Amino acid sequence: MQVLFVDDDPVDLETCADLLAADGGFKVDTASSGESALDMIATGNYDAVVSDYMTALTMNGVDLLRNARAMGYVNTFLLVSKRIDEEVVLDAILNGVDQYLPRTGDVAHDISMVRSFLETRQKRLLAEKERRDEAAYHSLLMRMQEGFAYHRIIYDEMERPVSSMIIDVNDAFEQVFSRRGESVLGRDVRQLITDTEGFEREMLKAFDDIIKNGKEVRFTARSRPLDRWFSVAIYAPEPGYFVTILTDLTTQKRMEEQLELSRRKLSLTGSITLHDLMNQLTTLYGYLDIARSKGDPARAKEYVNKALLASEKMRRAMVFSQDYIRMGEQSPEWFSAQEVASRGIAEAPIGDAAIVIDLKGLEIYADPLVRKVFHNLGFNAVRHGSAQEVKFFYECRGDDLVIVCQDDGAGVLPEKRGELFDDRFGHGLYLVKEILAITGMTIKETQPPKGARFEILVPRGAYRFV
Repeated sequence: MQVLFVDDDPVDLETCADLLAADGGFKVDTASSGESALDMIATGNYDAVVSDYMTALTMNGVDLLRNARAMGYVNTFLLVSKRIDEEVVLDAILNGVDQYLPRTGDVAHDISMVRSFLETRQKRLLAEKERRDEAAYHSLLMRMQEGFAYHRIIYDEMERPVSSMIIDVNDAFEQVFSRRGESVLGRDVRQLITDTEGFEREMLKAFDDIIKNGKEVRFTARSRPLDRWFSVAIYAPEPGYFVTILTDLTTQKRMEEQLELSRRKLSLTGSITLHDLMNQLTTLYGYLDIARSKGDPARAKEYVNKALLASEKMRRAMVFSQDYIRMGEQSPEWFSAQEVASRGIAEAPIGDAAIVIDLKGLEIYADPLVRKVFHNLGFNAVRHGSAQEVKFFYECRGDDLVIVCQDDGAGVLPEKRGELFDDRFGHGLYLVKEILAITGMTIKETQPPKGARFEILVPRGAYRFV
């Protein structure tokens, strides 16, 4: 502790300074006047000033106190005096003295009192600083957007690490792991993880590694139940403890996905415009030119029909381009499967065919164009498979769910199966595949004995029951 001792009596100054510095706890500088003390306070860095009252006419101890406070000295100031004067004491208090001690004449006793006060004062200041630092740390912790948790490792009787306990946590962390709004304080975070894949599986492995092996871990993964991406850092700042920091990357990841989808759409629609449409337009002109040159009306009609077929392919290309560009324009949402299937079928020209939709209570997380999935499946079953009845229903398979489109039509021709989901303008199933893929769903045709059966696999986290 750095102390400035001030006294205009040179004998008392030297004796008191030596006694105060004797135990090594204080580093003591001296000043023999208020003026020199004030200069030293201005240029030094003193934890405390101990000044005799002094009787100098130019600057006594209270004057030194007043001037030191005026120039911004805020640390401890102790005034000692042989003189007991209520007016002096009051003046010192009004000018911000921390303590006024009477001198007894026993120098050793007086310095012992000074030392005791300074030590007590320093301990109190350090404790207050620690409390302020802790309050500031906790305030910062609560305001952090990142999830933060501080864990203590629990050991068994053989000093083996077996578990952990959360001893400090902020709201952002609790929002991820709290169940039904309960606090996670005092809990082993592994007990709060109920899923066992993706982000949750990685978290369980990471906590086991840090608890049992002290291995620090960093990774990025998606939580399907929460539909959020997290970057995770788990490290040990000191033996027996570890810290978890969660950074939500969902917005960034979705922007990356949107950029990738936009890139794919631009690439594909560009190829459609420059390649497919030009090819069909060339074919159209060719057939019309041949039809014009034929004198036989029957042959001319044949080529006109071929030209119309080329025109229809051009129309399909433009319709596909329009739908494909719209795909992904809006963020995925939760939809009632019963409602979007009904809307999609209502837009399809299916004539007298019977459509049975049994998807009540099921919600799916999908692109807003998901109705096109049901529209195309229903339309294809009736138009190309001559189905009289089409059924939509779902089946649970482990953690996943399957939406089934089953019809009683002619089924899919074997030679068509290889390109069923890749022919952009054939039956619209390429668009169906792309719409489903936005939220991780897939589709396949299962080749049943009769009719056609399409199965849409909906992963966990992309469906729920209401």
